Amino acid sequence: MPTTYAKYLNGPMDRHELRRIMWTWPILMRQATDNKVKKFAYYVWEQSFEARWLPTLWQAQWIRGLHREISDHDDAPDLIED
Repeated sequence: MPTTYAKYLNGPMDRHELRRIMWTWPILMRQATDNKVKKFAYYVWEQSFEARWLPTLWQAQWIRGLHREISDHDDAPDLIED
């Protein structure tokens, strides 16, 4: 399998996974220091309330990665800045 597709192995995100991740999403929104991450986090938060919205594959990959950042650190996640 080409490495280009390796990051999408988890595939599309369903509503159940999105709702589960949104439980910790406010932590990310409060502690993000990079403006791009903040904008993305707020966009996802607002969209997550729309019943029909699901993230694209690219968005799902970033949401999962940022969620992993939160989950890997008990206290304050260090979000990598550009």
